[in-house]
Amino acid sequence: MDKISILPLELSLIILSHLPLKSLLVFGATSRKNYERHILCVRRLRLAVFQKRIHSVVSFLQAGWANPDQISESGDVKSSDTEPSMHIVNIIQPRLPFTSTGSSSLDEKYDAKHSLKVLQRCSRPNLLMSQMVRNQNEVFAQFVNRYGKSLTELEFMAYDLDTQGAQALGLNCQDSLRHLALRFEHPHIRDGFTKPAMWFKPAPGSTAWNTLIGIGPQYKPRGKITGLETLTMERTGITPWQLSMLVRNNPNLKTLKLRTCSGAQPEFLDWLGGIDEGSDSEGESMRDDYGLAPGAQLEVLWLENCQQLLDRTVKFDKLPDEICDYGLKWVRGLTNLKSLSFSECACLSPEQVDRANKTVWRIPEVILPHSPPFADSILEVDPMFRRI
Repeated sequence: MDKISILPLELSLIILSHLPLKSLLVFGATSRKNYERHILCVRRLRLAVFQKRIHSVVSFLQAGWANPDQISESGDVKSSDTEPSMHIVNIIQPRLPFTSTGSSSLDEKYDAKHSLKVLQRCSRPNLLMSQMVRNQNEVFAQFVNRYGKSLTELEFMAYDLDTQGAQALGLNCQDSLRHLALRFEHPHIRDGFTKPAMWFKPAPGSTAWNTLIGIGPQYKPRGKITGLETLTMERTGITPWQLSMLVRNNPNLKTLKLRTCSGAQPEFLDWLGGIDEGSDSEGESMRDDYGLAPGAQLEVLWLENCQQLLDRTVKFDKLPDEICDYGLKWVRGLTNLKSLSFSECACLSPEQVDRANKTVWRIPEVILPHSPPFADSILEVDPMFRRI
């Protein structure tokens, strides 16, 4: 028998928590008892599934998962001395081959050749994209089904979330998960043939988010996450109502970071700040018995590259100080807020946000909005340039 198995559970878990995931997998395969112990050791997991290794490396650096000196030549992330228990898994899914379902007879050779460009331009990217998302979520579901009940911190980096991934997340991480980050990006963000403006748009809406908040058909198993303290979402197609339900299900949520999120709209923000436009007295029906807004417990709220924060255009420079935060009154209901970010929110002006914070909100840290790089930018070409 191995020496670790005879140690007390608490001591063995401390030792195993310093091992990389590959070594843990080998240890867990030795016996049923060790299999259960290795699952308990995986409490913090960062999973990335991409088509190219260079894409995952760049995403790691942008998300702060690793420093340049921590990335090996093969693209793997070396374990950090400051975070030995953080397991970073980088999985590369190769591009899927395109298979044609049409006839291959000689009589139809011309038609097939004639329509090849149409298939490559339209059908192929959509088919490959949907299949790639399914593959990414299949890998994600395998990890969550095994380690979900022991995880306290989980980050997933891919292209989008589907029903399979959301269902695995809701069923296995209901009340144990404390920190969740879903970082999605456009599949062609680094391929160079898509307009840069497309990179900064949210993903399409999906019913997969209903599965995550515990809504779905009666004949399917359902679960919802209820113990989150930190939630980070990037390029998600979640709707304002779905986002409201997700926040409502997690009353201990302290940090909410949304980047390129379609759910960051007045419908959600007014609900978060306890504002009800349908009532005569603003905010009464949206607050609890103690008069607090649903987002009163939030300490950090970041809304970055969210371009639908306002439902109408207002000349803020002509408003008096009492209502200088018109359109952003929901911020007043976030009484515990210590950090607020409107970075890259072009729908807001820095002067308006700065004035509202100095006169009304008085939040310790406010990041003023600025235009995102390359968004609707004009490419200038030197007419005197000649290619050699």
